[in-house]
Amino acid sequence: MEARGFTTRRIAAIIALLAAVGALLWISQRIAVDRAVAEERQRLTTVATLAAANFSRQIDMFELVATTLSADPEVSRVLETNDPRAVERLNERLATLSARLETSVIYLMDRRGTTVVSSNWRQPDSFVGDNYAFRRYFSQAMTEGASSQFGLGTRSRIPGLFLGRRIDGPGGASGVLVVKIRFDRMEQEWARTIGEAFVTDPDGLILVTSRPALRFSTVRSLDPRRREAMRARFTTTDLPLAMHPDFAAGRVTSTGRWHGEKLLAVTVPAAPPFRLSVLSPIAGAAAAARNSALLILLLLGAVLAIATLGISARRRLAAARAREAEQRRVDDLKNRLEQANRLSMLGQVVAGVGHEINQPIAAISMRAGSAKMLIDAGNPDEAKTAMSDIERLIHRLGRITGELRNFSRRSERKLEPVRLGDAIDGVALLLGDTLRRANSTFDVALPDPDLAVLAEQVRLEQVLVNLVRNALEAGGEGTRIWVETFADADCIRLEVSNDGPPISPEVRAQLFQPFTSTKSEGLGLGLLISRDIVSEFGGRLSLADDEIDRTTFRIDLKRTG
Repeated sequence: MEARGFTTRRIAAIIALLAAVGALLWISQRIAVDRAVAEERQRLTTVATLAAANFSRQIDMFELVATTLSADPEVSRVLETNDPRAVERLNERLATLSARLETSVIYLMDRRGTTVVSSNWRQPDSFVGDNYAFRRYFSQAMTEGASSQFGLGTRSRIPGLFLGRRIDGPGGASGVLVVKIRFDRMEQEWARTIGEAFVTDPDGLILVTSRPALRFSTVRSLDPRRREAMRARFTTTDLPLAMHPDFAAGRVTSTGRWHGEKLLAVTVPAAPPFRLSVLSPIAGAAAAARNSALLILLLLGAVLAIATLGISARRRLAAARAREAEQRRVDDLKNRLEQANRLSMLGQVVAGVGHEINQPIAAISMRAGSAKMLIDAGNPDEAKTAMSDIERLIHRLGRITGELRNFSRRSERKLEPVRLGDAIDGVALLLGDTLRRANSTFDVALPDPDLAVLAEQVRLEQVLVNLVRNALEAGGEGTRIWVETFADADCIRLEVSNDGPPISPEVRAQLFQPFTSTKSEGLGLGLLISRDIVSEFGGRLSLADDEIDRTTFRIDLKRTG
């Protein structure tokens, strides 16, 4: 009896232990899965927010292009005069701008909706002569001044966002300028880096998507009348329901089933009235979480502690490596952007430097001929003098080519003491002929050439070349440009000034923002790159307060000597 009682208690204890282990296993797996889903939701929220910001930035940039072009006097003049030469100039200009900005097409319609100027005027599918008065973006812009409509191209059948701006003339509305934005590259980038991502309008219609087959599908059901109106708008035969009814684009987060697969979905606002959604399957994350929980239960005790510490360490290491990799990618992109900016400036100044090289070469040729004649005449002393002159000229050529080579090479991003005299001499060497041809002066007030700052010489020269070229382009021929230095125990301030026209308050307010430029062919990135370079030196680039007779940029750097 006692043996039977012991056996019964033993079985009961084993059953209780198994029940406790099962409950603990279920609870731990449930906790692990919930945590994995929460982390994935947080990651998707970050990804969606960044993607939405990029989408909004692209629309904002092209809205700025449309608004700026609509205020251009040349656009109004073409509509008022229909001068063939003015039309041809504007055609060429829009074609160049469209290619540089990688937009689809930019075109100008008169008050009747007939296209008179288009960036694709040389192409077989040119819009010139076509009438788009039936398009809502035309009628809305004519009545309200601005319009925005997502639709299919009548010829290309390529989807895009049409941004319209009304052109007002002396007699009222004279036409509409339209910029069509294509999102092909953005969709391809989403497919490579995000996976499932799409943009919807207020009706839940998918317009921009990493999976093109889902375009013009809906994320929720539409009433028959609204569905017919949207079919007519996009000339499509059907608007299928792409999402399970559980998915609601109006929520911040949701889970549902898309084509039978359980998904985690995050939706965030993009450029009004659009919303951007990112989806990710959670089966893999949930399975991984359950396996981890089971492993933790099996190891127990000290093994559990070691495993926990190991997993935590691996996560931190993976996260640190991911951050390092991302930082390396960002640094590489910034370095390439700086390099492209530097090579662009180098291409602009190389013609002037070529003139600087031609003079020493001509002098070397002449002195070499003289040396030969002096040697033949038995006059070695004067021949030595001629050879010394040749050596001096070759040294000057070496300085010029060395400066070009240093300016063109990629930065090593190594901060060290840089003599201001050397950096300013390099700028004068690169831009000397350009300044002389523009009949401009470049004065430097440097009390001590040995003053040194913490920087990189090539990148510091890039900043100074950019500021001097901006001053020269803003002031035009005869501009006076000067550099002044102010030093104290810890800091050195460089002030680059010019006596050209002052910068308007509107431009001042956005001067260091991307795509802000007073030059017709500028992308507005030079000052932004220059400010980032100076910041990496531990310094600051700024525009001096309103000045009546000059414009001054200030560079504050750490003093090292």
